Amino acid sequence: MKDMENKKIIPIIIVGLLISISFFSGCIRPFVIDTLKWDHINEEGTAVRLWGQLDIIIESPDNWNEGFVWDIEFHKDWQDYLYRDWADNHYGLGLFSIDIQNLSRTTTYHYRAIGENIKVVNQFGVGNDFTFIPGGPRVATDNASNIGLTETTLKGNLWHMGGASSCLVYFLYGTDVNSLNKQTPPQNMTDTGVFNVTLSGLTMNTTYYFKAVAENDADTWAGIIREVTPGRPVVITRQPAEIGKNHAILKGELWHMGGTTECDVWFVYSDKGPNIFDQSTFPQTMNTTGGFQIYVGNLSPITKYWYRAIADNGYAQDAGDIYEFTTTPTAQIKNTGVLAQPYRPSSSISYEDILSHLPLRYAKLLEKHPVLLKVLLQQPWFRAVLMKIG
Repeated sequence: MKDMENKKIIPIIIVGLLISISFFSGCIRPFVIDTLKWDHINEEGTAVRLWGQLDIIIESPDNWNEGFVWDIEFHKDWQDYLYRDWADNHYGLGLFSIDIQNLSRTTTYHYRAIGENIKVVNQFGVGNDFTFIPGGPRVATDNASNIGLTETTLKGNLWHMGGASSCLVYFLYGTDVNSLNKQTPPQNMTDTGVFNVTLSGLTMNTTYYFKAVAENDADTWAGIIREVTPGRPVVITRQPAEIGKNHAILKGELWHMGGTTECDVWFVYSDKGPNIFDQSTFPQTMNTTGGFQIYVGNLSPITKYWYRAIADNGYAQDAGDIYEFTTTPTAQIKNTGVLAQPYRPSSSISYEDILSHLPLRYAKLLEKHPVLLKVLLQQPWFRAVLMKIG
């Protein structure tokens, strides 16, 4: 009964999508044009470059002209924006941009990427409305360094002043990624460059989230959020050095010790699955960061194995990503090329599962026009139907 209901719902959605596509001529095409970021193009903070993207999976770039509209206020109708200009450059992957000069440093501007189909009269694509302040600073959050048991150094990089003579920079941090409720003392910078702050008295083996922030007279800008865990070592899994019929040489790399002078490293592995590591190598002690490898024997031929690197400094433990490889059928040894792949859990609903819940005529339609499935998967209501299927 459940499958019968889903087979009724999904074709209705597909038919609705096809009908809507047939009426796109003379109106706005969704999912065709995306508004992207903006960049400074002069030190004075009075000129910017706007970026947009045409979805080249759905549309041919040869059929579209792309550009932007902008204004000092938001407009619901894209044609009401005061300024409009077409891009004269393309960078591949559907990317395009325009440069705008002689702007006010401290004014907020609204902008949208637009596209016009030159093959169909009055058919447009319009991206979302975004804003920019030309004189705003730009700052990046770098990885933390000098990680100890209860301390670490946060690092940032002020790489554009936004035309201001000085900028205040600082870090927001905390143990809740959604609430960075602590702030470092602001530093006044009169030129671009790297800045850092050392935090002490942190809780060992607790993850802290942080981001760099810069303020000037025009705007406030924040870098991405990064994380650091004092006291915890960091280890990553590498590809094997070689794979044979009944053995492999597993490799890993210890990135940092977590504040101790020694750290034990080893591998766990299994042929039962990526969540059942029932075998382990003997630990080896490292007193410095760097790569390590361990020989593993008594493996079965033509068998898939999963493995990951482990590090333990006596206070905390870390595990690298899971990798998978298959032993060879003969005594021939593989030691070149891609020997292992990072394990990636498969999607809960496969393409074949989706097609199996459709009447044959609609399944054939999606097989012939896979772009329709791509568009459908962008719809929340279609994903909700797939959840019922799963």
